[in-house]
Amino acid sequence: VHGAARGRALGFPTANLAHEASGFIPADGIYAGWLVDQAGTRWPAAISVGSNPTFDGVSRQVEAHVIDRPEESVEDFDLYGQTVIVEFVQRLRGMVAYRGPEALVEQMRLDVIQAHDLLVRR
Repeated sequence: VHGAARGRALGFPTANLAHEASGFIPADGIYAGWLVDQAGTRWPAAISVGSNPTFDGVSRQVEAHVIDRPEESVEDFDLYGQTVIVEFVQRLRGMVAYRGPEALVEQMRLDVIQAHDLLVRR
């Protein structure tokens, strides 16, 4: 589903799951996991579950940033309208309210590195 596009603006585009998504959704936090697209391709992902406390007025949501997405533009890697599966592997940390977008982006970079190391470099 379409979100507020904050992740894209910060350099971390995300697939936003619909609020009526089925299955187990873990406690709020940041997770390493997999996004499985409609074609069955498994992509390593950094997954956010929660209300994104750095920004006001955000309801609880699940967003997955595909780490090793294709080099082509984001528009060519379009998951809108697809049914995807998100597999949670390991919780990396809890949700934190940062003082601003710059601090959040720095932590997001670290989260992506940690998720990539956990999932891909095993």
